Amino acid sequence: MNPGWSRCRPCERHLRSAGAGVADVVVPISYAEKRTQHAHNLAVYKARFPSGEIQTDLLSLFLLFVRDHLGCVAQAARVSTWSHAAVVPSTRNRPGDHPLRSLVGNRLGLPWVELSVNPDIPSEVREFRADWFRVSGGDVGGARVLLLDDTWTTGARVQSVASALKRAGAERVAAVVLGRHVNPGWDGWRPILRETKDRPFRMDRCAVHPG
Repeated sequence: MNPGWSRCRPCERHLRSAGAGVADVVVPISYAEKRTQHAHNLAVYKARFPSGEIQTDLLSLFLLFVRDHLGCVAQAARVSTWSHAAVVPSTRNRPGDHPLRSLVGNRLGLPWVELSVNPDIPSEVREFRADWFRVSGGDVGGARVLLLDDTWTTGARVQSVASALKRAGAERVAAVVLGRHVNPGWDGWRPILRETKDRPFRMDRCAVHPG
């Protein structure tokens, strides 16, 4: 964290680049610390022949979060009702729907926003790009979009999609991420990991839980 900043360096850069185009709220369901089971699940559930057990674990986590905390997300994002859902597209030319969209299916009861990727931008980019994604299907004028992603590392893709949705007319965008990637080898994470070591994950609380 730089002196005078209220956010980490990547988030501060995204905000300075996109302004009001960033997501109105970002809510990671859990940390995904490197070499732990949750991080492993998020890394392999997209495999060509994924484990059904791993997919079930991730889907169960997401559905329990939706049941217990989607109202918290709506309150934080100042949304009364959701109108659409979207998934951050794969930037690696994976054919078909994103595995997270396939995993969730129609369980949210919301229409999916179709998004396309600019093929001229390398997939390894880690900075906000206003031209990285665009809405390719569906009218999102005035929409309140629940934007899903599996893993947050720098947040560049999530915020680039949020910007694309808002440029297309979306009124509010709230991002929910299955796992906030954590590398314990990075010095900046060590104080947080020391603090959370003896505080196990609790499903009855979330990052924007009232009170």
